[in-house]
Amino acid sequence: MEHHDHPAPEVMIKQYIKIALVLFILTVLTLAASWNWVPASWGEIGSTVHILVGLIIAFVKAAMVIYIFMHIKFDNKFLRAFIFVPLFLFMVLSFALNVLGP
Repeated sequence: MEHHDHPAPEVMIKQYIKIALVLFILTVLTLAASWNWVPASWGEIGSTVHILVGLIIAFVKAAMVIYIFMHIKFDNKFLRAFIFVPLFLFMVLSFALNVLGP
């Protein structure tokens, strides 16, 4: 197994602050995406767009938390695939069940 050196604590703290700021901005975007910004004339497509935008933002936030705060960025690529492929499949399944479901 490979050994990966972690950056200095000062570097990690700066990175954590940046990630926290990005997560806050994405949370505000999620809130904005939940408002009715799609014209009513779009009908069913409008609700699909709302769901898709919300799921994409949630996927990005989850990937950032897993990658940075859970230190997956320091593990090998095979382990990353075991984490991010199911996360992607979960997003696809969630979208399919919300849009195509009953």
